[in-house]
Amino acid sequence: MISRRQLLAACAASTTTLSPWAASRSWAQGQPVRLVVGFAAGGSADFVARQLGQLLAAEIGAPVLVDNRPGAGGRIAVEAVKNAKPDGLTLLVTPGSILTIYPHVYTKLSYQPLTDLVPVAALCALPYSVNVGPLVPGSVRSLQDFGAWLKAHPQMASYGSPGAGTTPHFLGAMFAASVGVDYVHAPYKGGALALQDVMAGQLTSSFNVVSEPVAQIGNPKLRTLAVSSAQRIAQMPQVPTFAEQGLGDLTSSEWMGLLAPKGTPAELVQRLHAAANRSMAQPKLQQALAEMAFSVTASSQAEFAQLLQQDLRKWGPVVQRTGFKAEG
Repeated sequence: MISRRQLLAACAASTTTLSPWAASRSWAQGQPVRLVVGFAAGGSADFVARQLGQLLAAEIGAPVLVDNRPGAGGRIAVEAVKNAKPDGLTLLVTPGSILTIYPHVYTKLSYQPLTDLVPVAALCALPYSVNVGPLVPGSVRSLQDFGAWLKAHPQMASYGSPGAGTTPHFLGAMFAASVGVDYVHAPYKGGALALQDVMAGQLTSSFNVVSEPVAQIGNPKLRTLAVSSAQRIAQMPQVPTFAEQGLGDLTSSEWMGLLAPKGTPAELVQRLHAAANRSMAQPKLQQALAEMAFSVTASSQAEFAQLLQQDLRKWGPVVQRTGFKAEG
């Protein structure tokens, strides 16, 4: 969950005045470009979209608006972009799991990521975390402690995630299997909303991208027990990794990407790719992302397309081993 100060700053900065030179070379002809996000405002994907939108507006010579379409674990946003005109005015900012895991868990998925969308640019990546709040005693400081506490209090064994079939959902299932507990999953319309309920004492725990608890550093109602990065992160140096606590299989990260509807002209995709990469290379944006534990992942359009294909193949066997199939 992104702090109110950071969200307001990003919203205000997104109204940056366009230079006459930028406006003269825009295909948008003064129409706004929408960055569609499948989760509520204040979450990690929303934060990335707003940070990108600030600088992308000047790069492409058009206003850039963030269009939050929360629900169905991000699928509503993908559907909206899939059905949009391929004119560069409607783009998707999404975590990778919506495109690489969902095809393996939803039997009636309304989109095919490799054929309905065009990869434009890889934006950034960040690890995950497991978080607990007031419902869990302060004496629980590690995953081992937490597993033992869950076994002793099975009625409290629940966790939230951004949605069914997301990577945090599967990390929670993998954690449950490793410690031998029946860990009830509660899907939300965004990880930030799950984290709010954890801090409010309405939910025992949640698995989140790490930027969401980083935004709450110092909050006495939240404790982060582990991060999924290979090494500890600078923002939370006191929090051990999953690997340090004997759960190396949970080491992973989430990437954020920019995609366009199928049929978007190749020349326009190339212009968007270049504009997004220039925006992501700006020190101001990189600093804002680094403060929230994101790392920028600049790559070519072809490399991003290859990453999408590789992750789609990688998650198939993982999902199959869990036996999970989502409804809807």
